[in-house]
Amino acid sequence: MFNNGAGDLVLHFIAQCNSQLTEILAEQHNQVQLGQAEPKKTAEFLRDAVETRLRMYIPYIESWPQAMSILLLPHNIPDSLKHLSTLVDDIWYYAGDRSTDMNWYTKRAALTGIYNTTELVMVQDSSPDFQDTWNFLDNRIQDVVNMATTAKQVQSTGEAVVQGIMGAAFTLKNLTGLNQKR
Repeated sequence: MFNNGAGDLVLHFIAQCNSQLTEILAEQHNQVQLGQAEPKKTAEFLRDAVETRLRMYIPYIESWPQAMSILLLPHNIPDSLKHLSTLVDDIWYYAGDRSTDMNWYTKRAALTGIYNTTELVMVQDSSPDFQDTWNFLDNRIQDVVNMATTAKQVQSTGEAVVQGIMGAAFTLKNLTGLNQKR
């Protein structure tokens, strides 16, 4: 039934879960567009989307580590990465990201890391309702929010420093008389 054996089965399951999540996200998006629901903050949206997707593994959590190892076989890696990148891209799309610059890549790389590490925590989690996993996810999302805030602060500080240097240069030129037209 499956040419690639268990790898095809796992990849099919992942594709089905990704499609199910996309349907959920599209429905939420439509509700916001129609005014039937309030839009979520991006961090909350990302967190909820990742949790919703990972919860799809719960009925199979006992055998999911084996499925993960099958995905790491060399012949399964390309399709596995394709499904992961599609998942992350869909989540960002429904989060409202329409960037076309370097942010597009950094956002997707950050969410890929969050998703993968949270999945690894989940398969080892024995807390009730995977509460330790969701706490870990909250912390990783907050880390990304903090990094984005810090990056903006560094950028604005850099701009302020450049403006200060330019102002000092003009002041120095004025004091030395080099700014006079002759």
